Amino acid sequence: MATVGLISCASSKRAEKSMAADLNNSSLFKKARAFIESHCEKWYILSAKYGLVEPQRFIEPYDETLNVKSQIERRRWAQKVWKELRLKLSVGDHVIILAGERYREYLVPELTRYGCSVEIPLKSLGIGRQLQWLSHQTLRPTRQNDLDRLYRALDRLEEAADGKRTMANCTGKQSWPRSGLYLFFEPHEYRANMRRLRIVRVGTHAVSRGSKTTLWNRLRAHRGGSDGSGNHRGSIFRLHVGAALSAQNCSLAVPSWGIGQSASNEIRLQEDRLEHAVSNYIGAMQILWLAINDDSGPASDRAYLERNLIGLLVGKSGPIDRPSKEWLGEHSPNARIRQSGLWNLNFLDFDYSPEFLDILDQYISITIGHRPTFSHSIAPHDWYFKTKNNPLRRQLPHFEE
Repeated sequence: MATVGLISCASSKRAEKSMAADLNNSSLFKKARAFIESHCEKWYILSAKYGLVEPQRFIEPYDETLNVKSQIERRRWAQKVWKELRLKLSVGDHVIILAGERYREYLVPELTRYGCSVEIPLKSLGIGRQLQWLSHQTLRPTRQNDLDRLYRALDRLEEAADGKRTMANCTGKQSWPRSGLYLFFEPHEYRANMRRLRIVRVGTHAVSRGSKTTLWNRLRAHRGGSDGSGNHRGSIFRLHVGAALSAQNCSLAVPSWGIGQSASNEIRLQEDRLEHAVSNYIGAMQILWLAINDDSGPASDRAYLERNLIGLLVGKSGPIDRPSKEWLGEHSPNARIRQSGLWNLNFLDFDYSPEFLDILDQYISITIGHRPTFSHSIAPHDWYFKTKNNPLRRQLPHFEE
């Protein structure tokens, strides 16, 4: 299987006949080319005039775009391109498309029917955000590799645990470490390559010094009761999910949702239907967890891994694995949830250190019983002091993430 890149032509072009790869000289095209060349074995240009073009092919300058063509003309163009493209692909290839909606609208269905996975990393981003994302990827081309390494590590954890656990089936009678870090996965939310579920929430507990909260305490608060009841005032995760469900279905909305740290029985009764809907939604999710039995505190190894995981998944340039259009989080009133693809608000801009993956690997080995637990912290000793003045690191005042 190969990774194949497709880039649409740009409006800014050289005035003389040139190789197709050099003819387009806009900043966006140049950055897109740098990204594709570092991530793909081969790539092609989607030209409004010439169709599918090899980068080395010499072509004359032209002033033509699909953005002003009719639907019939765009469909004919796509049919011509697909006829050429499928001769260059094999079933199972992964195709990365850096092109606008009108260049890919009729190609994506053909690609998926043929058996290729499709990634559209710039989907729904404006020009400014596209340039920002591409610039960051060019500066740090290893982020995709780090992300792939993360999921390979989690495959090892999942295999040893005989699969993920579904939240609705989780109970306190199952074996849980006293403390740890957890990862939520949501049905039908896949990574960009469509081969595995993507992480939708990262969390831990007891990040306040002296806190006695256990891993199961935290998961139980998120899941709700076995009867479907719940208390969103004790779980910011439930609060976010409930707000999105209310926005998606106004019949579930209650004006008291998210207001106050406690509520009367009357208010709780009014919120009961939405609490049950939240429990059903979170109950369908699956989880993996790491056993990290370190001391409570903001400089704990759990806190270190939580921040770095979120930073890798989202980062300053946004997620590589973008949420689907059907993801409930797209209805969230909070723009940071919609943009990040995570049910998290904190540490979305954290500048992760790739070295954290080595620490993660060691804790996976502990969790699956391949090595004894540590009696001391193994995260870099000064990581917290380097970041503690960053306002993004502070938790919301009434909740532990």
